[in-house]
Amino acid sequence: MAPGRFKAHNALSVFAVVGALAAPAAIAPPQPALAQTIDLRGSDTLAYPGTSAPAGGAIDAVVPTGPADSLRSGAATGEPDYFGAANYGAPRPRVRLPRRYPPRRRPHPALFSPLHHLPPLEPYRTSSQARHATHLRPSLDAPPSPPPPATVAAAPTIRTKPRPRAEAHPFDPVGIGVGSLRLLPFVEADYGFDSNPNRLSTGATGSRLLRTNAGLGVRSEWERHDFHGDLRLGYAKYFSNPDADRPDGTGSFIGRVDVTRDTAVNVRGRFNIDTQRPGAVGIASNQPNVTIINRPAVVALGTSLGVSQKFNRLQLSLDGAFDRTSFENARYSDGSTLNLASTSYNAYGVSTRASYAWTPDLTPFVEGTLDKRVHDTTLDVFGAMRDSSGLAVRGGAAVNVSELVRGEASGGYAERSYDDPRLSKLRGPTIDAALVYTPTPLTTLTLRGATTLNETTGTGAAGILSHAMTAQLAHEPFRNVTLTATASYLTNDYQGANIHETGYTTGLRLNYNLTRAIAVTASYAYEKLHSTAPGADYTANVFLVGLRLQR
Repeated sequence: MAPGRFKAHNALSVFAVVGALAAPAAIAPPQPALAQTIDLRGSDTLAYPGTSAPAGGAIDAVVPTGPADSLRSGAATGEPDYFGAANYGAPRPRVRLPRRYPPRRRPHPALFSPLHHLPPLEPYRTSSQARHATHLRPSLDAPPSPPPPATVAAAPTIRTKPRPRAEAHPFDPVGIGVGSLRLLPFVEADYGFDSNPNRLSTGATGSRLLRTNAGLGVRSEWERHDFHGDLRLGYAKYFSNPDADRPDGTGSFIGRVDVTRDTAVNVRGRFNIDTQRPGAVGIASNQPNVTIINRPAVVALGTSLGVSQKFNRLQLSLDGAFDRTSFENARYSDGSTLNLASTSYNAYGVSTRASYAWTPDLTPFVEGTLDKRVHDTTLDVFGAMRDSSGLAVRGGAAVNVSELVRGEASGGYAERSYDDPRLSKLRGPTIDAALVYTPTPLTTLTLRGATTLNETTGTGAAGILSHAMTAQLAHEPFRNVTLTATASYLTNDYQGANIHETGYTTGLRLNYNLTRAIAVTASYAYEKLHSTAPGADYTANVFLVGLRLQR
């Protein structure tokens, strides 16, 4: 082809292409209605009005766009026509469909993993393998035990959540927190009847009485040191016999200060108030138709301070003690007075104790005590010099047998020598014990024994060697009901005067707790004393019903 013809041909081709692109849209042939197909995989088929779902239930949603002319807004407004171009246009609207409910659950891939094994089998509880496994202690170095044979194996049991443990004493007082101390106050009032208010041998007349008690318990909540104590004060009011009104009370506290791991300082205190009965030996008038009309009070206060030191299993302790005992004068029916206040005395003593922890549940010990009693006056009301020196030794053991039996028991010997040569020595064996036996969580048996060498003003008597033993059985048939049975045995030996007394006491008490703070009480007590001294024995029955408030 000639060069001129080739250039003309190429120019015509370019003009033809440009003219085709610049052709107006009005002369375009009519287009059918357009439709947009939106992929909605994983959801149900959705069709809008004027459209139909694809055949075969395809999971596509068809959204109509209408005729091409109706969507070409640029034809009327003069704006550019985006829909006419293949690769241009406004953003397509996103269609959000609601999520499927309930959602489809896909299985966890670990279930189909070859590493997911079934739980191991367990031997039957009655099989020999199971009984043998309970006696073996697990060891980190021991190889894992082989699985049990199929003949004695069973599917493992489903482990359930353990039940909450019930509180051992749900009706005990919770106390009041004051700093690091826990205070346990209580008040109790009892109303009842006493068949022998003055504990007389003959001529006893019963009377209604109102008995009130108030007390306070203290417990420390310290990490190292310790302090705990109890105090109770009571008063009995007799409506038909005011002369029999009398107070009573008791209290003690123990404090320990841990100086080092093996050294401790011990502080103790004690308190007791009681009254003497009109027919007691030593204060009787020994005159016909003359009797005591009051209940002379006896108040005893004491404290001790000591230190204890541990040497491995051996423990040594040394304590110094001081006690003060005061007596109230007795008044006779003829208007005279017996000066018992002059027989008040102070006691100074020192004691030492050595114990050895043989096992964690058994600790034997030996203890020795020396003391001196000095009265306010050299001579008593009957002209005897009552100042004396005492010696006591005892040996025993403290036990704690798997929480069933705990406490201590001991036996020994004690004697007192008086400054008055006319008074013989007061001597005899001693038995002291405080044991608690708990066969079941609801039953408690308490055994107590004590030996004391007491003062007296009886003519010719050096003193009183007293042995007292008490047994108390408490049982809880219900969580809020406690039944307590008490039995005690008492002997008084007036050495030098050939007088011997034997006493018995039995009682039953019911304690019904309405709440932790309120309890209803009822009790009965039978008392009997037999004495070789004329007019000194008695019998009494006491019935009481009351209300106790505690915190």
